[in-house]
Amino acid sequence: MIHVVTHEQRPFYAVQLEAMHRRRREVFIDERGWNLEERNGGEYDPGDDDQAIYLMMLDIAGRLQVSVRVRPVLDWSILIDEMPGCVEGDAETLRRADVWEMARHLANGAGSAIGEARTRAAEFRIALLEAAREHGVNRLVGSVDVGLLAHGIRAWLDLKPLGVPVVYPEGGAAVGYEIPVTDDLIARLRAMHGIHEAVAYEMTGLPPGGLTPAILEQAMRADRSWPLRKVA
Repeated sequence: MIHVVTHEQRPFYAVQLEAMHRRRREVFIDERGWNLEERNGGEYDPGDDDQAIYLMMLDIAGRLQVSVRVRPVLDWSILIDEMPGCVEGDAETLRRADVWEMARHLANGAGSAIGEARTRAAEFRIALLEAAREHGVNRLVGSVDVGLLAHGIRAWLDLKPLGVPVVYPEGGAAVGYEIPVTDDLIARLRAMHGIHEAVAYEMTGLPPGGLTPAILEQAMRADRSWPLRKVA
């Protein structure tokens, strides 16, 4: 399963969120040299506010494996407000209530069998679409390094570039993209990867005392009837 972490559930996932921000600092600030804010050992930006939702893939011990932030674009987004040149035409046309931005996607690179890694990566993409659909979102947008664009198109099937590559200050080049959030795309991705049920889970409220993300992950792998809200 893929954990959908809203503002309400952040206390439950505090350890995983701290690891996510720390890993973001390591990748984006230490390794890539991006001029971003470092705070309390982690990387943060204006999008890490109460509206942010984080999707997380955990291993059986509850350790963070993959993460991404999604957020409504109405008041702020990296693409529209910081990198509008990555969109051909007026980036403001993307500022709609049914649009989420994906940003700060990270995978820790821990080794799994190739087949398992591909399946779990597909689960993560499907979970993103499931969560977006549940929250009334019809389009995902973001920016991606040019070298990863072809992979993104293959992986997401319906991903469409929004403009031509633009060089950013740290020396790379990025392009904007959009992905439609549709039942048809979810169905095609599930069929392609042999995934037959929803994979995104979002808790209703906080869990009972004594439960941890690790225990939850182990229980859900064994028995998917736990009292969580299946979001699609």
